[in-house]
Amino acid sequence: MGQNTRLLLTSVFGPYGVKDEWGEDLGCQMELLNNQITRCQGIHSPRQSYWSFALYLMAENVSVPTTVLDFPRWEDFTREVETGGYTHVGISFIVPNVLKARRMALYLREKHPEIRILLGGYGTIIPDLAEIVPHDAACTGEGVSWLRRYFGEDECAPLRHPALVGPASEYLYGKKLKPSGGILMPGLGCENGCAFCVTSHKFNKCYVPLLRTGRDVFEACLHADREKRLTGFSVMDENFLKQPQRARELLAEMETHGKPYVFDLFSSAETIQALGVDFLVRLGVRMVWIGVESRFATHPKTRGIDLKALIRDLQEHGIIVQASMILFQDHHTPENIWEDIDWVISLESSLTQFMNYTPYPGTALYRAKAEEGRLKPVHYRHQHGQGELIFDHPAFPDPRDHVRILREAFRRKYLRGGPGIVNMAHTLVRGLIRNRQDYESRRRANLCWNAEQLQYVPAEPGQSPAPDRFMRMRLLMSARMAARLRPALLPAWVFAPNRAARRKAAETMRLYRKALGRASLGDHLKGIALVFTGLAEWARLGWNRLRGRESIVRQPPCRITRYRWTEAPAAATVTRVLEDLQRTVQSPEPEEQQS
Repeated sequence: MGQNTRLLLTSVFGPYGVKDEWGEDLGCQMELLNNQITRCQGIHSPRQSYWSFALYLMAENVSVPTTVLDFPRWEDFTREVETGGYTHVGISFIVPNVLKARRMALYLREKHPEIRILLGGYGTIIPDLAEIVPHDAACTGEGVSWLRRYFGEDECAPLRHPALVGPASEYLYGKKLKPSGGILMPGLGCENGCAFCVTSHKFNKCYVPLLRTGRDVFEACLHADREKRLTGFSVMDENFLKQPQRARELLAEMETHGKPYVFDLFSSAETIQALGVDFLVRLGVRMVWIGVESRFATHPKTRGIDLKALIRDLQEHGIIVQASMILFQDHHTPENIWEDIDWVISLESSLTQFMNYTPYPGTALYRAKAEEGRLKPVHYRHQHGQGELIFDHPAFPDPRDHVRILREAFRRKYLRGGPGIVNMAHTLVRGLIRNRQDYESRRRANLCWNAEQLQYVPAEPGQSPAPDRFMRMRLLMSARMAARLRPALLPAWVFAPNRAARRKAAETMRLYRKALGRASLGDHLKGIALVFTGLAEWARLGWNRLRGRESIVRQPPCRITRYRWTEAPAAATVTRVLEDLQRTVQSPEPEEQQS
């Protein structure tokens, strides 16, 4: 590319979760928890918006001057385009936000036809994308390699993982918190190849590693620790533990360097069972997302596994389980769908996601439904998994049922299992007590960790194992993680939806006193403050419901991050005007030939 190449990578414009000409409300908030996990939990629902992490990873790993524009308003986007002197604009979007991407692309074609438009994200799976969103190129496969290849750079160059703080914004009981989690992006895709999984099929049912070894993952953690003091990480990887050797190496690196980092990750049941709970505890898994999908239609990843026993074992050892279920699968009827929902709730995972069966383009499910002639002409903007089905289901012909049953599933989980925030705190503190007891039992029994067998084994005859210093550090880190949720228990008790939830909050407080001693004055004051902010949040929530909204709609902040800029955007604009004038006078060759 030319010397004056400049790239803008942007997410789609806001507001989000607001129904207008370009976007939807239900299902399209820029929030994971409140949108599809702790939905219907009112003021108990933690509110988090996450940055568009892939944009930062790509910007870090190309050599052209690049700007990341995250969560822009329309005026933020147009102002940046007008002042930035860009030659290329990359727009990242998901399927339901295709009309937002269209508006941005049409603006560029009208106001700046010389700018090359690049499209990326899962929205690029749309078959007729070229007819909806004008563009010059669409990213297929892994973004860093694609972008390097597009700009004529070495796509095999070492990958630099940015130090990223997780949520863009975070609220708990109406109180705005300072985000403190980190983000890791070790790889893309999944080899399990579930028929409905767009992630797996986008990468041809293969795994594409970005951080290939445990040392690579550890170095990314260490970098984030040094740069941003991050010690807990959300792992953006569809099935992280499916690469067991990398996980083993990561644990070995943490043990060698005395760094007990903590991880929230995704993994399948069969992988977790193969590695064992002791390994996950030692690795520092705080939360694991497991797809349980359905009781009646088992997948290879769950076949033959007692999911209730597995989840119980994980949570007794302090590992929060987020289980996910898919509603309106082909075998579901108006009778057995409630059996399935009740079964998932009976697993007693701390958190549960419910999503509607959605055949996205490119998946085996989409091909099957197309061959059967069952795909419905539902616009892409509505294909978000929280509303009307996009295929004909003979047992559920009424679209209103698709929304009603889904919402009732969330409500039933909430009323029976209590607020997710209490469940998480209960799991963490109960696991802390259990893991401390196990540590002492192993010490008395002369057991030591065997990295090959992934279990604790007796020491050699006549030898006493060295003190397990790493596990002591792990227990201290676990206590810190549990302590962060302690102030939330008072408002959880005050605003409990029923007696069972209030008893659970009280029991969790008792476990905290057992594990960490009496609450400090600071914790008491924080809890009281959350009660008052919770009251204000309750009032805001009521006001929004009177206006016909299911929840409070919060907008994430806009952020601009520049990479490798050698001049201010305003100066770049002046430079570009002069260059355009010179090109007009000299009548140069077409841009693609110059490139």
